[in-house]
Amino acid sequence: MRRRQAGRAVTTDSLQGLCTLVTGGAQGIGFAAAAECARRGAAIAVLDMNPQAAERAAGALAERFGVATCWASANVAEGPMAKGAIDACVQRLGHIDVLVNCAGIMTPRLAAVADMPVDDVQQMFDVHVRGAFLCSQAVIPGMASRGFGRIINISSVLGVLGLPFRSGYAIAKHAINGFTKSLAVEVARQGITVNAVAPGYILTETLQRRLDDGLLDYALYADRAPAGRWGLPEEVGHVIAFLALPASGFITGTVIPVDGGYTMRGDPGEAIGAAGAVEGLRAVRARFDDLEEGRG
Repeated sequence: MRRRQAGRAVTTDSLQGLCTLVTGGAQGIGFAAAAECARRGAAIAVLDMNPQAAERAAGALAERFGVATCWASANVAEGPMAKGAIDACVQRLGHIDVLVNCAGIMTPRLAAVADMPVDDVQQMFDVHVRGAFLCSQAVIPGMASRGFGRIINISSVLGVLGLPFRSGYAIAKHAINGFTKSLAVEVARQGITVNAVAPGYILTETLQRRLDDGLLDYALYADRAPAGRWGLPEEVGHVIAFLALPASGFITGTVIPVDGGYTMRGDPGEAIGAAGAVEGLRAVRARFDDLEEGRG
């Protein structure tokens, strides 16, 4: 006897009628995700720490794709502030069907665990993990009441691999993966899927500045990826939008690398600097210090 399935076949790649909220949505991967969702017809809420950037991003998406947009500014790690911003977006758009937890910060400094200030670790955890937790907490009740939701967290190859001198960032991204899997099980029968995307080295505005400042070596990291290059924000945005689709409802609890094959190469330790681990670290830290003095 053939068992009747509760799910229904959906083949469209449209997000028409759905509302997507992207934290950290004013630039980089966040903006690329918002743009790809808007291209598929979703209304977009841009949440970002920078109010001017959030407003510009929302305006650009509305003009380019002709979708409804709104924006809000908040520190996602601050519970009342984050919830207030999300509630304001719900008032503007009516509901949130898709949440993309993309707000994040880069490692403030490279350091061995023995030398790393614990405040750096806490800062990484607060923005990446606490922020994703609080924003998810704010949207789950509405998603559950409608029987549909998509939560997409942004992890990293550092959430899959180990890389020296970046422990704070790696801790946060490994935690995101654990949160993704645990929450996926918790809400699966409410029609909500939870997945994570783990980008490799992506040419965002932030990493482009680090390349320009000599803090990263493009060729060094490109050579480690079988694809032989860095990725583009749009390539990550495409995967995020795919996970947001109604047709992706049988995918949950996964961490999907978008890294040109970087995580297939095993131990990435050799990629920290041709001059050797310690010497490479010292050179990069000195460069960081010089830049900070120049900007001060």
